Amino acid sequence: MTADSLTLARSVERFLYDEVRMLDDGRYDAWLALFDADAIYWVPAEAGQTDPLNHVSIIYDDKPVLEMRVERLSHPRVYAMEPVPKVTRLVSNVTAEPRSDGLCDVDSAFVMTESRGGESRVFSGRYRHLLRPVDGGFRIRSKRVDLMDCDSVHGLITVIF
Repeated sequence: MTADSLTLARSVERFLYDEVRMLDDGRYDAWLALFDADAIYWVPAEAGQTDPLNHVSIIYDDKPVLEMRVERLSHPRVYAMEPVPKVTRLVSNVTAEPRSDGLCDVDSAFVMTESRGGESRVFSGRYRHLLRPVDGGFRIRSKRVDLMDCDSVHGLITVIF
């Protein structure tokens, strides 16, 4: 591993850790600010799904729709968020590959635990980010969340992966 690739890997890891911490802390506006204006947030409904437009997805949001989702989650009278869930996300096994167009493909594993009203749910899978380097940091061009059990029944999903 070269010094440049090691520096990139550490920078990407730090970015991912900061991203999930924002979500854990409910700082959704700060999290939204990580996304480019034309970014996509996608949670496929099938393993290996390649087409979000002609097949059902759990979530497929562009930035304006993602902003509406966050606005709903942040509203004081969101009954789907009662009681407010406690969430912890862990990210590991991060790999970062620079592309010839200047963007960076990132793959990582995650586990997310949601606790609400005495019950807990665990989600796990892989994050696939496409990041754009900017001013010593990154912006998210796309974030794909491949749930390990994407084809299972999950009930109401109100948290952001």
